Amino acid sequence: MRGDSSLRAVEADAERGLGHPDKAVEIIDATVPSALDLAEQVELVLVSSGARADLGQAEVGLVIVDDALAVLPAEADDELRRRLMEVKAQRLLDLGRDNEAAEVIASMPAEVEDTEIVDIALYADADVDGKRSPLRGSGAALAEEYDCALLDLDGTAWSGDETIEHAATSVIEAREAGMASAFVTNNAMRTPQQVTDKLNSMDFQATPDMVMTSAMDIAAIMAEELEEGSKVFVIGGAGLRLALEERGFVLVDSADEEPVAVVQGLDKKVDWALLSEGAFAIERGASFYASNLDATLPIERGQALGNGSLVRAIQHATRKRPIAGGKPEPGIYRRAGELVGAQNPLAVGDRLETDIMGAVAAGVPALHVLTGVHQARDVIRAPRGQRPTYLAIDMRGLLEAHPAPKHHRDGTWTCGVSQVAKATRSGVLTLDDVELTEPVTISIDSYRALAAAAWEYADGAGTPVTCPDITVVDNEDPAGLVSQPEPVAAADEDNFYDVAADADKLPEPGASTPAFLPGEEELEELLERTADLDEQA
Repeated sequence: MRGDSSLRAVEADAERGLGHPDKAVEIIDATVPSALDLAEQVELVLVSSGARADLGQAEVGLVIVDDALAVLPAEADDELRRRLMEVKAQRLLDLGRDNEAAEVIASMPAEVEDTEIVDIALYADADVDGKRSPLRGSGAALAEEYDCALLDLDGTAWSGDETIEHAATSVIEAREAGMASAFVTNNAMRTPQQVTDKLNSMDFQATPDMVMTSAMDIAAIMAEELEEGSKVFVIGGAGLRLALEERGFVLVDSADEEPVAVVQGLDKKVDWALLSEGAFAIERGASFYASNLDATLPIERGQALGNGSLVRAIQHATRKRPIAGGKPEPGIYRRAGELVGAQNPLAVGDRLETDIMGAVAAGVPALHVLTGVHQARDVIRAPRGQRPTYLAIDMRGLLEAHPAPKHHRDGTWTCGVSQVAKATRSGVLTLDDVELTEPVTISIDSYRALAAAAWEYADGAGTPVTCPDITVVDNEDPAGLVSQPEPVAAADEDNFYDVAADADKLPEPGASTPAFLPGEEELEELLERTADLDEQA
């Protein structure tokens, strides 16, 4: 939530992650490079080149990075030059110019190595280099580092109608440490009071002014674009209708009343007639808005249709794409922070494609918890634009300091008290050189180290790592230590002699014991018939 241009590259890269490279280009074109320092300008060039490649304009992306290299000052940090050359090589590969790419790679400056050791306690990190990860560390508990937690609901604060262990107590303890609470939800059906009632039934000690819904978000967007008192046709529940009325809109029930806008939120009672009425209004010129575009809604029986799936019906009929609010759009995070006067907020959630992606797009650091939809394997394989800033098992992570991942010169990663993590050239993850190919239990710090290693690999290879299902436990839990599997015991040579001794105990062949194995009786008969021939010979 900064007012300067220093985060424009992050903002543009977030749009790339959302699948909007065209918007990324617009952001970059609107940025004045002279307002940025050299490192920020280089970052902007890298994102710009990538966005052009995403648009199928690899040649333009190559020109952009070539021009930057041409004007890069001779005294510039070699790391900046190396990063530009890395992207140049990638653009050449995109264009099928592999030989030229190889030449660029061969001429790149070596990675910067920081060998300075300033304290005896740092000898253990003497091989740590300067490579960074999207995953950060914090010197103090997150509740002390940030002034507000923007908290997701289902999967984070609660699970359906069930409580999540440590959720409420952690939020209250964080609040006591100075971290305000704002609850951010894509559910447009409930009013803030209804959300508050459910939160308080689970001991969160919430008030309605802590709640930001996607209905409130889209109503705010509409208020910025439409005149107060405008007629609006609503497809949605009580939460959406209340948010619109509080913004001064007049709600109508028919396209014949000439609404200037149609807004759609999840309504479990929606039917063909209601959707058709919305389509009629849009065909007659009404603007189209949606509280969110979630394709699914998790319920006890599985994934039900979300608002986005129903919005698609009107979009398909009218060929008009709605202006959307809610997560992962960035505005809902800004408005949620404004509810509680936050200056330095932290988003907390369980879903990568909404909670984390929206936070990244808004430039807000994000904590991912493993209490909902997306689990450790999903996080480790997360694409750019959906990678959290911090990782925790549950909301107790708000009350803890987080170690920063460290990259070592041998290409490995560690974090806190983790085991040594690495992704092999083929994309297989390892801990202490043990390949993780089967479901495994690991510690929270090893999870963080694996995420850093996996994201580095994916960015370089263009494809995610191979990763089994992973269970994460506290660092103190011995079940989280990964070790080499026990070797299969070799056959005991003494067993051979035992078998031979047993054979000696078998009875000699007799009338009741065949001298030949079954199937060899014919051979015995043949030998008897040919005995005379042997004597004659």
